[in-house]
Amino acid sequence: MARLLSQNMFDVNGRTVLIMGGGSGIGRMLAKGFSVNGANTVFVDIDENFLLEAKKEAEDLAKTVGVDAKVHTIKGDLSSKEGVQAVIANFLQTHATLDTIIHRAAYRHMNVIPFKHGESLETLQTATSSASWDLWSHAFQLNVLAPYFLTAGLITLLGDAARKGDGRGSVILFSSPASVHNHQFVPAYQTSKAAVDHLTRIIAAEFADFYRAYTYLSLLFSMIVELTYVVRVNAISPGIVPSGMSDVNDPASNLHLAKESPARRAGGEDMAGTAIWLSSKAGSFMDGEIVRIDGGRLLVLKGVISHHD
Repeated sequence: MARLLSQNMFDVNGRTVLIMGGGSGIGRMLAKGFSVNGANTVFVDIDENFLLEAKKEAEDLAKTVGVDAKVHTIKGDLSSKEGVQAVIANFLQTHATLDTIIHRAAYRHMNVIPFKHGESLETLQTATSSASWDLWSHAFQLNVLAPYFLTAGLITLLGDAARKGDGRGSVILFSSPASVHNHQFVPAYQTSKAAVDHLTRIIAAEFADFYRAYTYLSLLFSMIVELTYVVRVNAISPGIVPSGMSDVNDPASNLHLAKESPARRAGGEDMAGTAIWLSSKAGSFMDGEIVRIDGGRLLVLKGVISHHD
């Protein structure tokens, strides 16, 4: 049947997709993926130059496959209450529909002073304290509070989209393998991403109350089928992928760790495939889940506790 063809199952053509952090890294990969597939994409980023570059790149790439990409950009700072409210207001002024919102913008803070097991207690205290209160606060504002309040501010549009079916009304947060491992000591980032995991489940459960259901006779199964449409909330947990957090030009970047995973490489535009799946009919049965797309990184990570004489 035609509806089972991949081009129909994963169809996002004409849908409005709002991508936070769409100007760089994984966000830009997603922006290109949705634009090439005919979605009306809206990129949000704090860096205007990144936005302009991402917009041009997406439009040019779409042209190569005969798609006239509709790309809109919003410059916004998602690390403050005022910044989040401004992005919501800007979007509502320019768009009447929203099918998918993707919360990709994030902040990863490395402690200024590292600690290695076996060093002195004084060094431990200094290293631990080097993660400042303000940076912890910044991590939670951008990684946790922004997705929550952005989604809350746009829930009416998402609910309207969900009633149309076929996977519309999708919310995608971004977690990290760091939310469930202690291989590195980046506490602000790790804790905020653990919060994202649980926030995904909490919002998914809360939004599940709003649905439209009807029954129809399925010729495929010769039975009465009830369709339920909800605003779905899931999260993607990517492994090591080139981005602002894993800069290919930074010798201190953790990109070199990618070769240690079973995939033996960093992630890339395969991130777009996962996001399109969660936003389309193909992913319409996914709700409240954390999708690990990490090249098997969690399979090889372990704690760093060691014994010293």
